[in-house]
Amino acid sequence: MPEGTGGGRGRGRGPSRGRGRGRSRRGGRGGGGGGGAGNNGNNKGGDSTTPTKASSKGNNDSKKPNEQTPTKAPRVDPIEEKMRLMGDQDVLIAFGPFIRAGNQDAVRVHQQYLSNNKQIEFINNARQFLIGQERRANETKPILPVEAKTVAEIEAAHGNNNSTQNNAPHDVMQPNLQTLPPGLLTPQKLPSLPPGLTSPQRQQQQPQQQQQHDQGGIQNNNNMLRAMPVGLGHNTNVLPPGPPPGMPTGMGLPPPQNNTVSQINRPPGMPPPMRPTSAPVATEPMSSLPKPSSSILPAPTPAPVLPPKESKTEPDTTPAVKTPAKPTKQWRIQTRCEEQPGRLFANDMPAASFNLAAASQNKPTSLIARTRSELTARWVLPLPYLRNRAIRRFEQLKNAAEESEVTRPPPQNLTIRDALKTLTVGLFRRGAMDNGASSSIVSKEILCADSKDGPDKDYFFNIDQRTDTVFGTVPFYAPRTPGNVVFRLYFEDEPHVTLACGPCIEVVPNDSDYDSVLRFILSNFKSKKTNGMSSLSALATVFEMFKPRRTNANFNDAGRMAWGCVCEARKVVEQAAQKFVNQKEEIEERLEAIKIKEELPDLKSLNVSGGDNETKKEEDENDDTDAKNDAIMKDKFANERKWREMQHAYSSILQAVVSNKYIHLLMKRDLLSTMRLEYELWCPLCDAFAPNPFVKTKFEASFLPGNVSAFPYPAGKDHYQMCRSSKEEMQQTMLGFVPQVDNVGEIARGGKKGRDFFLDLSSAMNEMYTKEYAVSEKVWRRREQVRAAIEQVMSNSREFPPGTKVAVFGSSANGFGSPNSDLDLCLSIPASAADFTNDGKGVEAMTNLASKFTAAGMRDVNTERLTARIPIVKFNVPYNDNGTEILVECDLSLQNPLALLNTSLLRTYATISPMTCVLASIIKRWAKSRDINNPSKHTLSSYGYVLMLTYFLKNARRGDGNPILPNLQWVNPQWAQNPTNPYREIAAKPKSPQTLVAHPTLENYVVNSYFYRQGLEGLQKYCADNNGPSTIGVLLASFFHYFAYTFDYKKHVVSLGNKLVEKEVKAEEDGWSVYKSGLAIEDPFELFYDVAHVVKANNFLHIKKEFALAYSKIANEAQSKRDIITGKELIDMICEPVSQDEGRD
Repeated sequence: MPEGTGGGRGRGRGPSRGRGRGRSRRGGRGGGGGGGAGNNGNNKGGDSTTPTKASSKGNNDSKKPNEQTPTKAPRVDPIEEKMRLMGDQDVLIAFGPFIRAGNQDAVRVHQQYLSNNKQIEFINNARQFLIGQERRANETKPILPVEAKTVAEIEAAHGNNNSTQNNAPHDVMQPNLQTLPPGLLTPQKLPSLPPGLTSPQRQQQQPQQQQQHDQGGIQNNNNMLRAMPVGLGHNTNVLPPGPPPGMPTGMGLPPPQNNTVSQINRPPGMPPPMRPTSAPVATEPMSSLPKPSSSILPAPTPAPVLPPKESKTEPDTTPAVKTPAKPTKQWRIQTRCEEQPGRLFANDMPAASFNLAAASQNKPTSLIARTRSELTARWVLPLPYLRNRAIRRFEQLKNAAEESEVTRPPPQNLTIRDALKTLTVGLFRRGAMDNGASSSIVSKEILCADSKDGPDKDYFFNIDQRTDTVFGTVPFYAPRTPGNVVFRLYFEDEPHVTLACGPCIEVVPNDSDYDSVLRFILSNFKSKKTNGMSSLSALATVFEMFKPRRTNANFNDAGRMAWGCVCEARKVVEQAAQKFVNQKEEIEERLEAIKIKEELPDLKSLNVSGGDNETKKEEDENDDTDAKNDAIMKDKFANERKWREMQHAYSSILQAVVSNKYIHLLMKRDLLSTMRLEYELWCPLCDAFAPNPFVKTKFEASFLPGNVSAFPYPAGKDHYQMCRSSKEEMQQTMLGFVPQVDNVGEIARGGKKGRDFFLDLSSAMNEMYTKEYAVSEKVWRRREQVRAAIEQVMSNSREFPPGTKVAVFGSSANGFGSPNSDLDLCLSIPASAADFTNDGKGVEAMTNLASKFTAAGMRDVNTERLTARIPIVKFNVPYNDNGTEILVECDLSLQNPLALLNTSLLRTYATISPMTCVLASIIKRWAKSRDINNPSKHTLSSYGYVLMLTYFLKNARRGDGNPILPNLQWVNPQWAQNPTNPYREIAAKPKSPQTLVAHPTLENYVVNSYFYRQGLEGLQKYCADNNGPSTIGVLLASFFHYFAYTFDYKKHVVSLGNKLVEKEVKAEEDGWSVYKSGLAIEDPFELFYDVAHVVKANNFLHIKKEFALAYSKIANEAQSKRDIITGKELIDMICEPVSQDEGRD
């Protein structure tokens, strides 16, 4: 979520920009200060507000002194006027680079401030220093042409000299060529300059050298222009058809040792442009472009330090080019770094996917930054990609111009500026669903969109012809509130296409930052520009991350701000509660009105029907009534969802306060006591707060959080018991039972009764598995004979390539099924005939094969799913079992190698730990009986429950600290052969032709199929040691308890990876919803696939409730004072079929 969401719009950039392009959604202070800390930002949220006069005025449109008294006004120095109009923060930003460069005057001013701590005096001195720097620059500034000239004009002015005297390399050209005369195109050895200064300042500081070059370099440069191909690599305005002669297309060429980029126009501290590893898009011939009459000299220029002078501009009446609108309902694509054409760095740190060295050494792959600290985004894009996109956009704009008289046609000469137009770097909260200015914290276009500002206001970019790339840098500030953020590179007119993503940036406040951070959140609360959800989330994050380095630090001011935020958070929730009640009453009135209308007698019963016309009208009215009912129910569910989310957000604040052991340093004890009592009223299973038991009336208690002033202080045991009683009463009403939350370990250790209870439960589970779920050798032989018969029919049909086999997958082969499981099979096409499934031959062959199944005696052949993503034929095979005919249900699919891979993985788990199969059989039995095991009804599949069990067992720990079940995809092979303490895993999966498998349906997606599968004797012995007499019963209860109360569904993902996977990461990399608070399960091999994506929100709450109910039944019986029921009776109680009264809405 963006931090600020107001409605202002302001102009005014930082010191290097002059007038800005900032767009703020927060409003106030001139629409977000026009980009906040300067630098061309589409700035939203209060993160970029600059509390200065200049930023508040936005476009710097205050009257000049000579305009107020034009006849008697004294002469005003334009440089001083510019500096006067600069905001204080803009002055500091412009002053900073001189300090870092070691400028003696700047350092002296800064030292004076450190000694006397007088901020106003320091800002004034810094402003005077910048005035002096600007004056010196203007005194030495050469007179340069300001209008771009074409190559033809240059040759006409200087003659067509064909000599080749200058043989210096020109693979990289400076991007500020519009301000240079032709003779300055040759790179020169220029002296070093302070950080922050780019080529225009370099030219201003070297007038003498430039003058000499003006006199002697024009002729050589013209020869160079004639010899070089016109192209993007030389920063001319016309796009080239390809890379320069001798250079391969793309970025596969390693950087040369003497790359001129390292000497020309690189910002201080920036390493050479990275050579991306992915292949670029193939270049298209330029024949599709109209031939340019002349190539125009380029215009992009790095940003200068000081803002430009104010000038009156006439309104532009020329109709603007209509760019295509933002695609509607288009999901963000190319979310994984491996799929993206470009690269993006944050302070020179690459994304985690390209930082394998750090990952293999367990080093941080994310950047740690303080709030409001300086950040630099460095981006790299391949020129072939830009070239192809420019051609495509040219055609789109051309077609739009032909269809509309208002639209201005695109330029006939595609330039580097055309290729980079709307290219944007944005700073986003990690996991933000969309790109674009509306979703970012702040976004900045590389090129200045304001035609009045011109190319001098562009962000720095340059071209490296050797690697066929264009690169650049954009400055940012970290947000004011903590959390995880990322840089993204995209085009604003195609925001759904992600060109590059940077590493995760963890914004962490320092001890001295908490006051300003909380003050900012408080101001957002009071602005009341949004519903407050983002501010609630930010406040919870601050409380969660509050861990001061010095426990003796003074947090009095921050504490006052924190309590103010909590009070404002309560007001937000109270307003949401009132809105929820009002909308609920409105929805009930609408439903009642429809009900009354339906109860009225119809025309037919009164014998006044108007014939066919009246019947048609009545049918239309019925359809309209159904549509209204659907709309009302959608509004009802949306209203309930918003209210749940609001309560959940507020409970996150309370949870962070209660669980943080350092929070007493920030807040007073009486306030903490109130919040602890408040948290006692929260029930995560109901997603609701119980009524406040300390208020006088129930009506007053029904509004969350009620009258908090009624909470007693100091709070005693009786007060906490009153809160628990109120919560239990609500649970009984909403859930139908009071959840048992005691830890299963305490119950198991509760004397002989507890031990005997779990011993009996484990024995009953083993016995039930043996009788009902264990697959005998007889069943295995039957399945193999059926498989062989189907393979014979397939082979005789001659419809498939030689070597095609029929393989069994799913529960029939992975060890987690039963004797009654359907037989899932697939046709495994050999690698030599991989194209068979891509050109339509596979579906045709499956259709012909289905007709031969009927001739072979197979029954009920169904071909309805042949058009699915993976074609499937369903049929029954008769099997003679000692004179008794058995129909074996079969599903035959085409080329499903990942299903075979999943089957092999689960089969290996079943081999090393038979106990896992016993647990899975009882869990699947429970899920089916409780009606939460049907994906067609938007509940979870059996495969999903098996993955949840595997995840639980790999994270559960034995007494020695080792996992109950080793992770086969990450276990160290040496440890697996001889399991001893401690448990070890590999740092990275091996990548080889044997382990990397192409995805059967997705292009350019490679699956790493590695897992440990040989030499399983050591792991079998290791897992056998875990299987004590009562272990299975305890693990079953622990499984239910873990997913009812412990697992954090909002933050984490069920994953078989080697580390905890956060939802934010999956949202960023694979486009999952970060706002989905329900269950998410990552497939072990198709990492982009959410196995639980079919589960709807209401069904997830029901599944979570069933976890709690199952555990509560076990815990209540284990602690019951009456006679303990048998293990089989307890299993039957847990797996009791759901009744109609318990059915979901």
